[in-house]
Amino acid sequence: MAELMGEIDAQLETLRRGFDPGEKVRGIVVSVGVDYIVVDLNSKMQGIIEIDQWPADRDLPEEGDDIEAYFVEVRDGAARLSAGIGGSDAAISQSIQQAYDTQLPVEGKYEKEINGGYEVSIAGQRAFCPFSQVSLYRRAEVEESPVGKSTTFLVTEFEPEEHTLVVSHRAVLERDRSEKREALKAELREGDLRDGVVTKIMPFGVFVDIGGVEGLIPMREISWDRTVKPEDVLEEGQSVNVQIISLDWEAGKFSFSLRATSADPWYEYMGKFGPGSYVSGTVVKLMPFGVFVQLEPGVEGLVPISRLGGGRRITHPRECVKEGDVLDLQIDSVDDERKRISLKVVDKRVQSLTPGEIAVASHLKGIVDGVRDFGVFVKLSEDKTGLLHVGECEIERGGNMVAKMEAKYPQDSEIEVVVKAIEGDRISLALPAQNDPDTEKEEAEDLGAMMRSNNRIAADASISSIGSMLDNIIKNE
Repeated sequence: MAELMGEIDAQLETLRRGFDPGEKVRGIVVSVGVDYIVVDLNSKMQGIIEIDQWPADRDLPEEGDDIEAYFVEVRDGAARLSAGIGGSDAAISQSIQQAYDTQLPVEGKYEKEINGGYEVSIAGQRAFCPFSQVSLYRRAEVEESPVGKSTTFLVTEFEPEEHTLVVSHRAVLERDRSEKREALKAELREGDLRDGVVTKIMPFGVFVDIGGVEGLIPMREISWDRTVKPEDVLEEGQSVNVQIISLDWEAGKFSFSLRATSADPWYEYMGKFGPGSYVSGTVVKLMPFGVFVQLEPGVEGLVPISRLGGGRRITHPRECVKEGDVLDLQIDSVDDERKRISLKVVDKRVQSLTPGEIAVASHLKGIVDGVRDFGVFVKLSEDKTGLLHVGECEIERGGNMVAKMEAKYPQDSEIEVVVKAIEGDRISLALPAQNDPDTEKEEAEDLGAMMRSNNRIAADASISSIGSMLDNIIKNE
């Protein structure tokens, strides 16, 4: 007996204890009578559908059929259900009023497009559905027209005397989504992969509905390539697969990732390159501490500001580079755990410079690295830069000095210089001495005259020496 009572209690626990108005329910037809259809709802109550309210375009069910209906109310100990709207005009009007009062879904068909929306037929009654109430989200203009399709609606306005009947399919979808959201709340976990639909593209990210929950894909989670714009890869209404990043049910905020569903290009790239490798990349972002460079889509490295000045001090990267510049680089170091690459800029022309020991009075070749109002910076090697001061540039004073220096010493041009002074890391340069042709001629003439004079002196000295020798010989005789 105790065992039997336990089974009965267990069965009672599975029975539904109540329903919400407008809730869709399923049940098994127990009987079909003259006035009512009785349905087993697996509840303490039986469901009843009035025969005269059964839709005229549907055959009556038979005993044992599995059917769907909507809960309306509890009356006389039974759950009153609605399978649709049908019967006489009075019954139809009464059913619509009941559907409006209880927010019970009704079936209808889009008949045609009219000003501001669509004409909908509800059990032969003309209703109006605004464009904004057709779906959850506004789609592009090319969306397929719903005309000719049947679906469910909620009655949002009903004034029989004024012949006003306004319906919304969107309200049905929102309610269904709310029900699905409760189901997702019990099963959804961070890290899960879910299929969804893009609902809106915004400057800060993309909204995606995964069937009951709408979340945001932040810009950084759209693609491994930070230069990609959302509209380049996604459009509203597109189906996507996303990974759940975070779930905040209380605040109603959910974050998804699209890039997490594809392979991280970092690992493939680092399989080809390592510290010491020479690579090239495009500047994608300037920061006070350096510049981020895209080595290939989805792989970036950092050039610290200390590696940008070419030996001279700069206060911001914009003094030497701008976004979009393509740089020749060398991988300095790699942090595999944090997936970070440190880079330094290399110049192939500068690499070919072999100045040896840089000392005062050394004659060197360099590459013009930039012009400032106080002079010209010249690269002497990969890690050494000198300054040719404006006073050493041999240009006329006055006017736009920077323009004059840029005209005489173009960026990246080769130049010969002499090391004038070295003070710590600062190298002062000068131009090699340039002798005037006339001066050289005069100097040459002076040198010739001096040499002829010296020769005469030498000859006179030689004659004098011979005479002295003869005098000595005569005296000795």
